Amino acid sequence: MTAAREPSGEGLPLSDPEQLGRELRPADAWLVVLDFDGTLAPIVDHPDLAQPAPGALEVLDTLAGQAPIAVVSGRPIADVRRRLGELTAAYAGGHGAELILADGEPAPLVDPGAVAATLDRAEEEVRALVDDAAGWLVERKQASLAVHHRLAAEDSVLELSPRVQAVLEQLAADPPGFDVLAGKAVVELRPVGADKGAALERIARTAPTRPPLVVGDDVTDEDAFEVARSRGGRAILVATEDRPTAATDRIADPDEVVRLLAALVG
Repeated sequence: MTAAREPSGEGLPLSDPEQLGRELRPADAWLVVLDFDGTLAPIVDHPDLAQPAPGALEVLDTLAGQAPIAVVSGRPIADVRRRLGELTAAYAGGHGAELILADGEPAPLVDPGAVAATLDRAEEEVRALVDDAAGWLVERKQASLAVHHRLAAEDSVLELSPRVQAVLEQLAADPPGFDVLAGKAVVELRPVGADKGAALERIARTAPTRPPLVVGDDVTDEDAFEVARSRGGRAILVATEDRPTAATDRIADPDEVVRLLAALVG
């Protein structure tokens, strides 16, 4: 296994995924941590349409026989498990609010009952703003609320985004406390302490001798990138264009993620 690499921030060049995968061998040296949307699956207009990239399920099945895997997603766990064919892995959903370890033990970072009232109110108030506007989608999860606008017209986004943001920020002070996080054409109300880094810290305790190899595409993955680095691991950003990041390496898209994993498992 190669040593951990310091992040480059801006100016992180694209790596050849097959060469990088070979460099990272053997697979069983790592705890492999994967995002879903934008990493294992291409970004699509509607969340319900997302499917793993060609070859992803096959290479994940092979990888699961060689190394522990964790899938850490903004989606609910049940949703992402179904899309991955019940892959044997640890799963974190809602950016860490939900957590099930690889042995099936639930280890949630947030009590859904403690946040339900605030999320119910947020859903009601946001729907009142956007339900009559084309292209907006309000997605209630077990312990978070996501508001998508990928299909909305630009003028609609310019008009409604500040109002949606204001509603979520006003409710963020409710106990136990929430963060308002912007992602790719989405803004999310999420309990404080429920992030991918915290989820990875919990999952990593089940594989203490294996540093994390984290692959993700969005700003919500940066917390996990930081944890990977702190544990002597590697963090791979999936992005065609460079941006400031805690990642140590960069590849372009989900097809290249499949090529990376195929090279990693040999």
